[in-house]
Amino acid sequence: MMKKLVLLVILFLNAVSYSQDVLQVIGNESCECLATKKLDYSKLSKAELQAQVGLCIIKSYTNHISEFKAEDKVSFDDTAGMRKLGENVAIKMLVACPETLMKLGEKTIEEQEVVEEETADSFIEGEVTEIKTEQFISLFIKDNNGRNYNFILLDYFESAAIITNNELKKKDFVKVSYTEIELYDPKSKEFRYFKIITGLEKK
Repeated sequence: MMKKLVLLVILFLNAVSYSQDVLQVIGNESCECLATKKLDYSKLSKAELQAQVGLCIIKSYTNHISEFKAEDKVSFDDTAGMRKLGENVAIKMLVACPETLMKLGEKTIEEQEVVEEETADSFIEGEVTEIKTEQFISLFIKDNNGRNYNFILLDYFESAAIITNNELKKKDFVKVSYTEIELYDPKSKEFRYFKIITGLEKK
């Protein structure tokens, strides 16, 4: 967690910064703005916290826009320009209210870890009971609790040759990693979820 936070701070520090002192003023005012909101960080998502930070930055930027050089002014419909402005103000906020930026970093990491966990492949360990070759190769597995599963070989993966080279036999014990995809089943004439093999290991 700490290593990821350090990397996040480095990314902020690597952003191209404006030379105007007004950025420090905006950074300070943005921190003061957030302080007056008395936000409960534990109840805010990353998007909600980003929105609150953005609103405070825009409010201060609007009050000081006349202090920017013409070439450095950013219109509110310039998404890339506003993002760059936010990054540069964030650098100043790291000094004025580092706890807020660290909280935003923590929220980013938390949500990334949730996404990674949700998208990680599941796996089943069990005995091969049948291998069928039709339009696709189907692998039938019975786990240690006696439950039966049907997997489909649809995409290439590193150990796919175990199946395609007929190295897998009935009664072999295997670990099957898989993901679920919704596909149309012409037999039942409806969409349903199929378990697609993403990895295979013989035990």
